[in-house]
Order: sequence, then structure tokens, then C-alpha cells
Amino acid sequence: MAKTLSRREFVSATGSAAILAGVAPRRSWAAAKSADVIVIGAGVAGLSSALALEEQGLKVAVVEADNRLGGRCFTMHTQNGRFDCGATTIGPYYGLVRTNAFLADVEFKAPPGRDGFSYHINGGFVHPDAWEASDYNKMIGDERAILPERLEFPIVMKHNKIKQLETWASQDMLRFDIPLDAYLRENGVSEEALRLISLTSNTMDLAETSALFQMREFARLALPQTGSKTREVYAAGKGGDYHYVKGGTSAMIEAWAKMLKTEVRTNAPVKAIRVERDGVDVLLASGEKLRSNSVVCTVPFSTLRNVDISPAPTGKKRLAIETAAYTLTTHVIFLPKKPYWEADGHPAGLIADGLIERVMANYDDDGKVSWLDVWLNGQAAAQIDRYTPEETVKLTQRTLAQLRPSMQDALEPVGVYSWGKNPFIKGNKYVMRPGEAATMYPYLAEPHAGRLFFAGEHTRDSDAGLEAAAQTGVREAKNVLRAFG
Repeated sequence: MAKTLSRREFVSATGSAAILAGVAPRRSWAAAKSADVIVIGAGVAGLSSALALEEQGLKVAVVEADNRLGGRCFTMHTQNGRFDCGATTIGPYYGLVRTNAFLADVEFKAPPGRDGFSYHINGGFVHPDAWEASDYNKMIGDERAILPERLEFPIVMKHNKIKQLETWASQDMLRFDIPLDAYLRENGVSEEALRLISLTSNTMDLAETSALFQMREFARLALPQTGSKTREVYAAGKGGDYHYVKGGTSAMIEAWAKMLKTEVRTNAPVKAIRVERDGVDVLLASGEKLRSNSVVCTVPFSTLRNVDISPAPTGKKRLAIETAAYTLTTHVIFLPKKPYWEADGHPAGLIADGLIERVMANYDDDGKVSWLDVWLNGQAAAQIDRYTPEETVKLTQRTLAQLRPSMQDALEPVGVYSWGKNPFIKGNKYVMRPGEAATMYPYLAEPHAGRLFFAGEHTRDSDAGLEAAAQTGVREAKNVLRAFG
């Protein structure tokens, strides 16, 4: 059996045809099997893998536990419009994503952008123009000039030790696989800056996040650079070479699925995976059994740990599946019934240091604030997820009115979406904890029992976003072909 391709050996390309070029044609596989390959999960990774495998003539079956396609791509459809609650931005160097989108006739549009942020920090309501000199700004030195939503990126990048992305997990770099807050504190970052960074960081907790992991995330975001100007984390909403999907990101996923030769089976949770000498059985919760030569599993480990795998993974692979950590994110969507920002003279967005951390005030295509995304992350999401959607809406409205009186009776609720409450995902994003670059990273994408392959954003190397997920799917398609071609 051929040796599988490691993440470092995987060379990215602009489309699955190019990525699979040179792979030997497959041998004839048993006709009795339901498919040559079963792909578990119909998100970006799963569909990218399925499309690449079909392109090489394989019969592929795709099963999805949820009643919709997309994984972490989700567009909330309401009578008031469509609102993305998951992956949104199509980056300029997303070669695989853009290629599949082109083939599927997916339309992109320039990001409409969003309004700026005002701040309710340390008990005071502060306009961004007054932030640096404000008494409510408790940071020190040069930190004071940085707006709260922009703190994490420049501070992490200032102390980022990664010079070449391909060597981020080298032995020499593992000394930075320590808690992010401790690493920044050692480099002179104030406690107040750390506290404010925690409001906007897409992690559960800075102390539970590997500094090396976050360096990797931001090093990729900073590249490529134009001259000496480094992209900000929030710059994607400002246009340029970035795009959104017309109709929402879910529309792109649905268009990709239509390119497959067979229809994706939704509402089909996997109960067990049995890897045998001559094939793999996938047992669905309905009791139906599918059989294939191999399986590409793209579901998050947060839910895979509830699937019975035989033979059971052992050692570090088992540990990775059982303990991989995912950050929580919850979105509460509102429409502004009146321009509350005109009443108080502040930008429509808000960052606060209580339960409500971020209010994204999004523009429509005419450049007007048209909807609000109250974005709760990490511990704030965990706290609010204890409530029902109705209770969440009321609590959010009440809290915003207390922080910003102009918001009283100014918000029309649209909906609530919690990634943590989705039983088939249980989190928004995989986050590496301190020490896991050495103990877990090498085993995330490691195949099991010769026939079970793993893709998905949790198995990515140095790429980020939708492109990272797509690349892992095609990477494992190539590994299947190398192993059984």
C-alpha cells in the first residue's frame, strides 16, 4: 500500500484537476460496494473531496448528518433576508474555492462592509475618536492608540516568531507552544490589553490557546503583504480583493453539490464505522449500512468522538479525537428599526466588556446599516447558550439598551444561531491548546487502519478559512488514490 501524503508534502493548486494530475488511475473495485469512497460530511472539505474523487472516475457517496449542506457555512434564511452566520469571506488566494465556484457558476460580490465600532469599556461609553485619550482606556504606552477590535492582530504579529509558514511546527518553534496570554505577558503586553483582546479573539480563552497556533493563524492572514502594509483581521469587510457569495455562502455550497453525479444524503448521521481487511462499512443511525473501499471523514472531532470506530483508534490518534477543542460562537441577528447611531452620534457597531462583546453593524449594497450581528464568542457564547433562543433575544435586547440607551426599542429580532448547540458540529472552529502542536497536531490528519482518511479544517496545516478546508478535502482525495490507485 502506498504511503499517504502528509500535509507538508501536499502542494496546493488552483483546482482539483491540477491537484490530482499524475495520480495513477484506480484499479477496478468490487461492484458489490455502495460506492468506491464514502465521504462523511457535506461541508467545504467533504464536497471538495467528493468532486475531486468523481473527477477521477470514482463512485462517491456523500452522507451528511444535518438537514442541510455546508457544515460551518450557514446562511440564515428569513422573511427579512439572508444572513451569513458562518464562513463568509472568499479570500483573493482561495484557488480551490474560486475554481469550484467558477465551475458551479457561483456569483461573487464585493463585501458591502460594516460601520465602525463604539466602545462600552470599564463603565464608559466612548467614541473611537476619543479612545486614545479616554480615562476609560486603561492600557499603557503604545497600546492606547490601538482600537480594541484591532488589538490582537498587531500585538500577536509584533511578537510572531514564525518567519516561514512551512516551518511553524519545527522543533525549534515548539518552545512557543505555550499559553497565548502568558506569551504575550512575557513580551510586555499589559493585563488590560490582554483583557480587551479576549473580547474579540475567536478562541475560548487566551490561557487555553497555544501562542504558536495563533502565530500560525495570523502569519497566514498577514501574507501576502503589499509593501509594508499588513492586512487587518477586519479588513475583509472593506472590499479590495475579497468577496462574498451572492445569496449567502450556503448558495455556493448548494451549487457545488449540484455538480456531483449523485445527490448528497442529508439527515443521515453516522453511528459506526467498521474498517475491515477488504473494505469499510458505514452504519447510519437509520440502521442502513453502506460499504466502500475507503472513507474520507470530514466531521469535526467534537462529534466524531460519538461515532463507534472499529478497530478503535489508539494512542495519540485516539487522544486527538477525544480531546480536540472547539471554540463556541453564537449569533443573534437584529434589524435596526431606527437609526439609533444618529441619536447618540457614535458608530453603529459596539464592543463591550460584558456579556455582549461585539455588535457588527453590517451595510447593505447601498452602504447603509441594514442588519446587526451580535457576535458572542468563547466564554460569552457558553454563557448565553444556556438560554432558549427567545430568552437569548430578550437578554441581548435588554443588555444592549443598558449599554447604549439609544438602542432601546430600536431592534427587531430576526433569529439566533449557536454553533455550540448544533449537535453535528458543536463548535465554530478547532483551536489548538498549549502543548498540542507537539502532542496532537501530527495526528489530526493521520489515517486510520489504512482505509479511513481525515479531512476538515481541524486537519489543516498553515492555510486558513474556507480554502484550508477545501485543500484538506482534495489532499485526502489524493491520498485515497495514492493508496488504492
